[in-house]
Amino acid sequence: MKHLKTDRVELHLGLEKPIKILHITDIHISFADDRDEEKWLEFAAHRREIFFKEGRRPERDPAGYLMEAMEYAKEFDCTVITGDLIDFNSYANYDAATEILAGKDYMFTPGSHEFCPNNFERKAERWDEMQQLFRGDMEFESRLVGGVNVITMDNSYYVWTQKQFDMLKAEVSRGYPILLFSHVPYDCPFLTHEQTGIVPPEGAKELTVEMNEYIKNQPLIKGIFTGHYHRLEYVQSGYKPHPCYIGPSLFTGCVGVITID
Repeated sequence: MKHLKTDRVELHLGLEKPIKILHITDIHISFADDRDEEKWLEFAAHRREIFFKEGRRPERDPAGYLMEAMEYAKEFDCTVITGDLIDFNSYANYDAATEILAGKDYMFTPGSHEFCPNNFERKAERWDEMQQLFRGDMEFESRLVGGVNVITMDNSYYVWTQKQFDMLKAEVSRGYPILLFSHVPYDCPFLTHEQTGIVPPEGAKELTVEMNEYIKNQPLIKGIFTGHYHRLEYVQSGYKPHPCYIGPSLFTGCVGVITID
C-alpha cells in the first residue's frame, strides 16, 4: 500500500458478517519488445506518456500499481478486475499480465482494449487468446462471497448476449443479493457506425435494452460497479434505481474498496 490510494463505497445489506471487495479497473499496461512489430515499440512509449499525463504524473507505472494492488488483494474477501488491464495486444503486455497475476485469486471481465482494434470480428478472433491469460470465465462468472452473489459480465463492446441474460436469470433464481461488475457503465450510449465504425451484431442492441430493463427492475441486484471512464475516484452514474459506481482507474494509482455489511 506504499503507493496506492483507495476510494471507498459502503453498502448495507444486513449481512451477518461484513465482507470487503477490492475493485480494480483500467490498468492499461503498455509494453512492447523486439517480438512485436517495430511500430508497437513507439506506440507503447506514446501510450505510457498519455497515461502518465492523464494520471496526473503517478508515482508508479500501471504494471507497478497492479503488482501492488494484487498484493493488497490478500486483505480482501474477493478481488474483481473490470477490464482494460492491457492497453493493446503485444507479447510484452501478455507476459506482464501473466507474471503479475500468476497464482492470484481474482474475478475478471474484459474491457475493449483486450481486443484492440475495436470490432466484433477482432474480439471473436482474440477471445480464446485473452481467456488463456486470465482465470475464470471472462463472459460471465459468479461467486458467492459471504452471502452476496458477486457476478462479472462482459460488456466490453457495450452489448449483452442471450447467454448472459439466461445465466443472470439463473443466478437471480438462487435468491442471494447480487453485485454486478462490468467494464462499461450501463447507461453509456450504444456503439453506432456513425460514432465508432463498430457495428453491433444484429439484434444485439434490442437484446441489450431488454436486459438492461430486467436489471433495473430486479430487486435482488443491490449495486453495479464499472470502469471505462478513467475516473480518479468513484462517481455514481445516472443508471437507476440501483447504485451504479464508476470506479477509479488503477493507472492513476487508485483502487476501489467496497465494504458490504
